[in-house]
Amino acid sequence: MDKKKRVLIIGGSAGAAALVALIVVTIVLANRPSALIVRGLVNTISDAKRIEVFDVADDVANGGSIAVSANLDKFAKDDVTVEAKLYTDLDSLKGGYEMTVAEDDEKVLQARVLYSEDKFAFTCPELVDGAYGINYKNLEKNLPGSIFDPDEETDYSLSEEQFDYFLNLKDTAKNNKNLERDIDNMSAKYRKLIVEKLVKYAEVGRSSKTITVGGEKIPCTVISLSIDQDALALAVTDVVEYAMEDKDLEKLVNRIAANGSYNEEPDEIIDEFYDSLDEILDNIDTLSEEDIDITLDFYITSSGRRIAQVDGEFEINNEETDISIVLGKNVSTTKEMSLTAKNKSYNETYSIVYTVKENSAKLYESDIAISHKRDSGSSGSKEDKQKVTIEWDKKTSDFELEYKDKWDEKYSIKGTLTQKGDKYIFVLTNIKSGGNAIPNVKSLELTVTIDRKDPAPSVPGGFTDITRMENREFKHLVEDISDGVQDLWDEYFD
Repeated sequence: MDKKKRVLIIGGSAGAAALVALIVVTIVLANRPSALIVRGLVNTISDAKRIEVFDVADDVANGGSIAVSANLDKFAKDDVTVEAKLYTDLDSLKGGYEMTVAEDDEKVLQARVLYSEDKFAFTCPELVDGAYGINYKNLEKNLPGSIFDPDEETDYSLSEEQFDYFLNLKDTAKNNKNLERDIDNMSAKYRKLIVEKLVKYAEVGRSSKTITVGGEKIPCTVISLSIDQDALALAVTDVVEYAMEDKDLEKLVNRIAANGSYNEEPDEIIDEFYDSLDEILDNIDTLSEEDIDITLDFYITSSGRRIAQVDGEFEINNEETDISIVLGKNVSTTKEMSLTAKNKSYNETYSIVYTVKENSAKLYESDIAISHKRDSGSSGSKEDKQKVTIEWDKKTSDFELEYKDKWDEKYSIKGTLTQKGDKYIFVLTNIKSGGNAIPNVKSLELTVTIDRKDPAPSVPGGFTDITRMENREFKHLVEDISDGVQDLWDEYFD
């Protein structure tokens, strides 16, 4: 064999060996206790987002609307209907609120407040001419010296904190873009870090067990963590010290502070956050002196790598509490979920059990059982039970929610729930309290419409910027709106 062929064979064998080694290392790393727990959490959270109610909520928050309407003819002088509608689009930083009043299907008032990344505006043709609003880009130039400037001491002057907030609103709005996504990503990052640190300092065990949830047998890998006060102190110290040096977290905290500082300086909110981290580190020695014994068992499905169950035993200074969270093979399709907490020191047990009896194209039926049990020793035990039952016939649209309290009193809400494309439309027909129907409910025609795909109207292109209005002009605008609303009330309701 010539030298060239030997080199190729040796090189090929080395490449194959390296590939096998890479595969082996990948498998080993993927099956580390921390990796199994983290992957189980990621997959379970991803499944949870596919649960219909959360999936719908996400769509509505990022380009949909919620509307509530009612017929007020039993309470008004004429056949009047009112609708309030909220548009939300966090992805595009757009949205708005709309209030419509109609008499015999003819609009007598339609007020809108609409906003975008750059501006917001108010319109109500029945009360004022044209549109009035603010362009965020011009606030830094227009606010000083305006009727909203604290130094001008007008009836409409803002506080110093509010004034500073609005001065920086241009940058705040700009920084809002993708804020929700960035918070989610940061949460995932620290969730992973916390698990890794707990596994690093805990005593780790591994076993196999098959559990039964909702009648389904689920083979699981069980990762057990035993954590005492020293391990917990070390894990907390590592996480907090990492957070204090995390520049990406600092940027995110600054953005959140800018959004939440209407009555407080952003720097104060930021200082409070980092002061709280300092306080945790200052108290680490105290934590180490506590008598802590924690055992966490993560049941990770052998197929699909989901968190099927988490059991925890907590003994802190001789007070013992057991907690169990049961999720099943996949939270988006599970027939049963539960949370149970038992305080052994006080012989009290709390539990919430969610059971899906049927979820098909024809019918959705489930119940939520809530229990509080107290064992008083010689006096026996006492258990308070509450129950919520939901039944939705998807063919007839009949919907009923029934609640039974711990005294066995029943309360129920009935109506029709219809799904039409991207819309869910609920019409209330009956409310019962203790077996007695509440009058005028059906005539109210209370309707809730959730639309997954309903873009917010655009902010009007031309509007009067209120930051450039004189005191007298703005006063007249406020009076026109106030007087118009009062006239409407007097005409239909007084």
